[in-house]
Amino acid sequence: MNKSTEKFLEKYSRQIIIDKIGIVGQKKIANSSILIIGCGGLGTSASQYLAMSGIGHITLVDDDSITLSNLNRQTLFFENDIGKKKSLILSEQLKKINPIAKIESIDLRVNDKNIKKISKHFDIILDCSDNFKTRYLINKFCFFNKKILILAALQNFDVQACALSAWQTSNNPCYECIFPKSIKGAEESCDQMGIVAPIAGLGGITQAILVINTILQTNSEIYKELLLFDCLNRKFKTIKIKKNPKCKICNLKDYNPNSFE
Repeated sequence: MNKSTEKFLEKYSRQIIIDKIGIVGQKKIANSSILIIGCGGLGTSASQYLAMSGIGHITLVDDDSITLSNLNRQTLFFENDIGKKKSLILSEQLKKINPIAKIESIDLRVNDKNIKKISKHFDIILDCSDNFKTRYLINKFCFFNKKILILAALQNFDVQACALSAWQTSNNPCYECIFPKSIKGAEESCDQMGIVAPIAGLGGITQAILVINTILQTNSEIYKELLLFDCLNRKFKTIKIKKNPKCKICNLKDYNPNSFE
């Protein structure tokens, strides 16, 4: 056994000894590629724990710069990072956590013109964005390009999280099945709604756990559940979700496969 193998086995030994992971599962984790869109409260926390778990390839996408108001909830950023690009600083920090992983940063805002180029090589996409417009775009892209979408949303003391693969079966919902564009507040920015610091961490950690569940393929029911955490009242719910027969994405008849070029 060479030194690199010994180091790998020692570093991830606490995961490898878990029956549902083992050495086979850890290799699956190491061979996985994850795209994270958004390097704020969700993205920093999710990416940190995915790097610690041994994900072999993480690409970070964000065009924002670090501000003082970010520092109460966006882990791995510090005051001397203010003014620097989030995706670049986060990638540098993740390389310290997992030096053998391929960590990349892309400094841009995702839109319908670039999402295909950015996302086409990834099977799992984490939506860590902070606005509904981007969420609906990512959902549409993932549905029509057969990508697993893992997302979370934050507000005050509340976390919502789910894993979606609406293209796999006729029963699995997409994001717009659950949250149609017509709902009240669908154009509101998450920053405008307020957030308590630990909630951002909890949301990102939940996304990271859903990624591991997806890689290990523990249970297909994961794609039919919405996780709700009400941390102020210390309540947790798992709500069963299903495809909306009136969903404008799942029932789109005139979809143009080149619309994301």
